[in-house]
Amino acid sequence: MNQKNDIPLINSHPIFNWHLEVSSKCTLHCPRCPRTERKGMYKITEHSLEFVQKILTPEILSRTARVLLCGGQGDPIYCHDFLDIVAYIKKENPNVCVHIITNGSYKTTTWWIDLAQLLNHNDIVTFSIDGWDNDSNNLYRVNSNYDSAVAGLKTLRKYNSKVFIIWSTIVFKFNQDKLDVICDQARELDVDYFNIVESFLFGSNIPNYINKELGYDPLEPNKVSDWNYHELEVVKLTDRVYPERNKQLISQQAQPVIEEYQQGSVIPLCRTGERAIYVDAEGILYPCSWISHPFRVRRSKFKDKEITWDQSLFVKYKDRFDLKQHSLEQILLGPDWQKITASWRDPAKSFVECDNKCHSKSTVNRINNKLNLNLVDYETFVKIYREKFGGDGKI
Repeated sequence: MNQKNDIPLINSHPIFNWHLEVSSKCTLHCPRCPRTERKGMYKITEHSLEFVQKILTPEILSRTARVLLCGGQGDPIYCHDFLDIVAYIKKENPNVCVHIITNGSYKTTTWWIDLAQLLNHNDIVTFSIDGWDNDSNNLYRVNSNYDSAVAGLKTLRKYNSKVFIIWSTIVFKFNQDKLDVICDQARELDVDYFNIVESFLFGSNIPNYINKELGYDPLEPNKVSDWNYHELEVVKLTDRVYPERNKQLISQQAQPVIEEYQQGSVIPLCRTGERAIYVDAEGILYPCSWISHPFRVRRSKFKDKEITWDQSLFVKYKDRFDLKQHSLEQILLGPDWQKITASWRDPAKSFVECDNKCHSKSTVNRINNKLNLNLVDYETFVKIYREKFGGDGKI
């Protein structure tokens, strides 16, 4: 491996930030989830401990800052070997930040106790909960169980006072005037951050989501993200310290990459380390999870180019990126990965998804937001929010 400012690299690609899709299983049927929208295009599968050990070797883990266990296809906590995978990572390197993002439904108290005992102050668990009770949460998180998710959060905190816990809420029309209520619930549960997520997916800017009778997207809140990704406002609820090692490495890596690509139309976030190198539930390696989601036709917003799913690189040549057939080094040093990295320097050849997600202004904005996160204290949030909506904190 090459070294640059102590950043672990393979073929100039940072490998300190990982995103593992350990399972494509999920109990939920969220209407904008790729699994729901592209039904039948995902295999229901999961990774074993042995597979994760093959990818995240002790040597790789010694250079790893963060492992994100998060679902784009499924929810990680439904992986059969999930606890064993977390135990392995933490045993090999207790300083790794294991960041788990989950809806939190349907797990037993014993399961949450077992997880609590594996984690330490370097780790983060994010609960994705959009409502203030089961009925409201199910307006988007269809088939979730609010009570079991909250019970899991309570158990995790009870048996681990150091792990960093986040309650993350996407803003919808149905909850935008209840965010203070949801935040109060998070605070009562000793949650550290309350994340308010402005999404670009819920709004009339996407024609397919417009209800023909209403003339707009019924999920659309007053404020939709201006960018082609989710924006974040964070309310700080406790004095616990957010794990910063991954952020520090991004800070080292980002500026040289921004300078390297600043003359082009794309600055790849995966090269900065802000977007994690991604392994999907089938074991396919991608520069990031954004490229992996199935689509019918994907069009660039910045040039006259479109591509169909069956003609995309990771469909036509899927086996070339398969970590069950090739080692990590073989893929990252191979000609197909070189094709990907070369495309970032040629606007005519850049991936459509890279055009849309990682165009220059977008990348610089996202990096700045990552490195200079706007934290709002609880009292300020409540004052501003309740003045805005005229609320009194009551449902």
